[in-house]
Amino acid sequence: FQEVGDIIGSARNNLDEFNPQHLSNIAWAYATADESQPKLFKKIADHIIALHNLDEFYPQQLSNIVWAYATAKESHPKLFEKLAGHIIALDNLSEFEPQHLSNIAWAYATAMESHPKLFEKLADSAIKSQNEFNSQNIANYLWACATNAHIDQHVFSSFAPFVKTHIGECNPQFLSNIGWAYAVANVAAPSLFNDEFINACLKHEDEFKIKQLSQLHQWHLWQEEFNACLEKEDEFVLEDLSQFHQWQLWQDELKSNIRLPPSLQEKCYEAFISRVPSPSALQNDVISELTSIGLQPEEEVLTEIGYRLDALVEVSGKKIGIEVDGPHHFLGRKPTGSTILKHRQVTNLDRIPVVSVPYWEWNKLRKDSGKKQQYLRSLLDLR
Repeated sequence: FQEVGDIIGSARNNLDEFNPQHLSNIAWAYATADESQPKLFKKIADHIIALHNLDEFYPQQLSNIVWAYATAKESHPKLFEKLAGHIIALDNLSEFEPQHLSNIAWAYATAMESHPKLFEKLADSAIKSQNEFNSQNIANYLWACATNAHIDQHVFSSFAPFVKTHIGECNPQFLSNIGWAYAVANVAAPSLFNDEFINACLKHEDEFKIKQLSQLHQWHLWQEEFNACLEKEDEFVLEDLSQFHQWQLWQDELKSNIRLPPSLQEKCYEAFISRVPSPSALQNDVISELTSIGLQPEEEVLTEIGYRLDALVEVSGKKIGIEVDGPHHFLGRKPTGSTILKHRQVTNLDRIPVVSVPYWEWNKLRKDSGKKQQYLRSLLDLR
């Protein structure tokens, strides 16, 4: 692998003799074998980008290519943009199988490449062909939509009854991905999240990994959010009340308060809080400036429901959480599904409003402490 990769990656000639099947097979093989070959991946990507069009590429080849780059963690935004543009321009995706659709969505989410129009195109086709999805296709596709913060309520609502029929086939990863995805999307799914879902989780209780248990903890918190929101009833606008009426109907339809059993709850919580805090230089800089404006920030605060806040300050007698959100919290300038879920659940369940300090806004202030302090005063509405 190493020798062949070096030859292809370092060759002076272009790849004109390689057809789409060759290119996709090579990328797929190196990604599957977990063989690091940055030069090879760059050469293939540059070649594809330079092509006039991608009309000779079949769905399987397009799917394999983006999957390979995401799996190999080879970042190449222009390649992802080129392939997305091609797929969006197609009249329809009738030749794309469920695996192609889910793999493409998974690849863009994993590579942290935001492309809303691509996800819209995939969604239309996914809904039409959902009856052909297997449990892996379902879990990967819904996880990708949630991760990419493509929250299409129609997609999640349409898939729920079909997902229910596959719950018995789901392994621990699929169960946790599906639960987490619906928690991010915040779409009620009474036909899906019932005793059958709980029993499927219990069946695999000893098989869940730490990340999967953490996702289930967030799903469990989602079940708690409705009751927490009821205490804010005087603040609801008409649209909110309509949505909460649907939530109430969901609760009535379930005829039970769906919760994880205590033993599994405890495992999920312990997994969720097990991450060791690792403050970034960006975070430390923000903390320093918060102190400079007279606040006393608490750092890496563990909230009651298990989230860690970068900082907690008190302003006019009110606790406010501050999240210093670096690049991994965003897809472009759009918050990821994980970021959205954290901010929402801390606000609704811990009753701590959360404000975000996006990395690009802070970096724009450079080393000007005066501007940084003014920024924080404005953010926290300090007089």
